[in-house]
Amino acid sequence: MLSKKVLILIALSLLVSVVLFQCVKKSEKIEKSEGSILWLTDLNTAISKAKEMNKPIMIDFMAEWCPPCRAMEDSTFSNSEVINKAQDFIPLRIDVDEHQDIANKYNGNASKYGGVGIPNMLFMKADETKLKHVIGYHGPQKFIAVMDSVLTLF
Repeated sequence: MLSKKVLILIALSLLVSVVLFQCVKKSEKIEKSEGSILWLTDLNTAISKAKEMNKPIMIDFMAEWCPPCRAMEDSTFSNSEVINKAQDFIPLRIDVDEHQDIANKYNGNASKYGGVGIPNMLFMKADETKLKHVIGYHGPQKFIAVMDSVLTLF
């Protein structure tokens, strides 16, 4: 039978392991949130935040099946300069398969739904005044230039 001291040491070791595991999990979440654009998915929430924070809204109309949309996700939206610049906006991501009504309203739909195509980026004010509308893939540097031009219009 194990002595009382050994049982206490085992219990303390388990407790320390659990605490360390929780700390690692929290730091992973922080790194992930600092290393990506935190997209909203609800238009009304984005409009409210844009009013509250006095920032333009950046809407990414996209679809999971869209190769250029994935390319933008992999190269442009994961770029650290783009991520930093995105903090000047309220980022909103609209999946055109799930929200065709919103995509139609803002001319952001995929060609297969009768729209102009995706990826499709719309920049607008909280009052829904359009600032800029760009269609197609944009690499990181080109997209930063687009973002900068929107900020001068805002």
